[in-house]
Amino acid sequence: MRRYPVVIYAHGAGEGLLQDGIELRQMAELGLAAVSLEYNKTNGMAFNAQFGELLQYLNRQSWVDTNAIAWVGLSAGANDMFDFALRHPDQQPQLLVQLSGAGIQKEQAVGQTNGEFGLLRCPVLLVHGEQDEVFPVADAKRLTVTLQAGGIPVELKIIPNASHGLEPERATIFRAVGEYCLAHLTGRDALQNYRSIAQWQAQAPPLLVWWLPAIMWAGGWSAWFVKARAKTQLVKAALSRSEIVLRWLAALLAIGALSVTALHLVTPLFLVSDKTSALARRFLVQTKERAGFEYLVAQPIWRGQKLKTLLEDVELAGYNRELVNWHVDDKMYQDFVLSPVITGNPGEQLNWRRPLWEEFYPRVRHENSTEDAAKIVVRHLRERVTIALVTNLLQEVPAIWLKQITDKAGFEIIYVAALRSAGVPAQLDSQHQAEFWNGNKWQTAPAPSVVSW
Repeated sequence: MRRYPVVIYAHGAGEGLLQDGIELRQMAELGLAAVSLEYNKTNGMAFNAQFGELLQYLNRQSWVDTNAIAWVGLSAGANDMFDFALRHPDQQPQLLVQLSGAGIQKEQAVGQTNGEFGLLRCPVLLVHGEQDEVFPVADAKRLTVTLQAGGIPVELKIIPNASHGLEPERATIFRAVGEYCLAHLTGRDALQNYRSIAQWQAQAPPLLVWWLPAIMWAGGWSAWFVKARAKTQLVKAALSRSEIVLRWLAALLAIGALSVTALHLVTPLFLVSDKTSALARRFLVQTKERAGFEYLVAQPIWRGQKLKTLLEDVELAGYNRELVNWHVDDKMYQDFVLSPVITGNPGEQLNWRRPLWEEFYPRVRHENSTEDAAKIVVRHLRERVTIALVTNLLQEVPAIWLKQITDKAGFEIIYVAALRSAGVPAQLDSQHQAEFWNGNKWQTAPAPSVVSW
């Protein structure tokens, strides 16, 4: 069995094992084995016993790479993990991550360099919210200085405007922590060879493949039943004229229904051309969508593209425009919401709207301004997409969304696409950074709280 790098997570005092799913998912989707535990939150000695039992259990598992283990603790969980590491130097992990930990107060810092902190041998990552109302940032800074003085590799990441619980950037931070753990435990090349869970799912056989045995069995049984019934029917009553008419009528209606179904399901699969555009204009495009359709179909970029992509852009962008709580004039809407062209590069892939619309529109539909919507979009986008400092990463929107990894330039491109999918006018500025229309002027889009660690 393949051995995986492992992250052991200990939640805060007000949380429980059943609430750890989001954090564990952020780790697991990156290729880490994520483990959590329910522990005694009022008795430190009990935690030591429980955590020790968990470590012994993991050491016996064939799927655990015992040379690639990180401990990630939040608040009380971070403090208990730190205490365990100091009490058990021989069981320390390859990386210790403290989220919103207690740090050390000013009077405690004196004399600690060669004291109990001298027992700590593993690298430490400290992550702290700038607005932490429980443990001040200053305490985390003092701990950083103390550990550095003792020769312990330590990094401190302060998250602007984040609270003790790391809200509203919590999911983004856990994504970044997972990336940091993966790179530290398996090397920087891990992100170069990263394969997202979406890629694995895309390679799975279609659902129809799993249904085929049942379909074949049902078809065979039905054929046998009809044949057996025909043999036992000794006398066939002649059909009356009315029955013949009804059967012909049913056949004609069935042909008509199949024709309409084929028109709506098959026609969009063809490439955009004068003939397919005329069919779409006459049968597939609603009256309220006509202006958007005519605007897009007149663009030369659609030659060689599937008609389905064009129709989805018209339908979904128009639906957004009806329901969002901000107003965008026709020209702004057509050029910077409806249009799927972002970079204008030859061969740019345009079929990105539906997956992004499904992901982002539900999250911003109740917002009253494009600025508030942009903040939500960038936060969730960074939760799903890694910004890596590696080379040869694709910068096409569909590929980025599938692989869930890109570089800084690619992130700005998919950022614009995500904003447009949610109905926010957006474009790349002269510096190739995402910007959005705030109702009065173009404004640089909010940056993610964590780019890359």
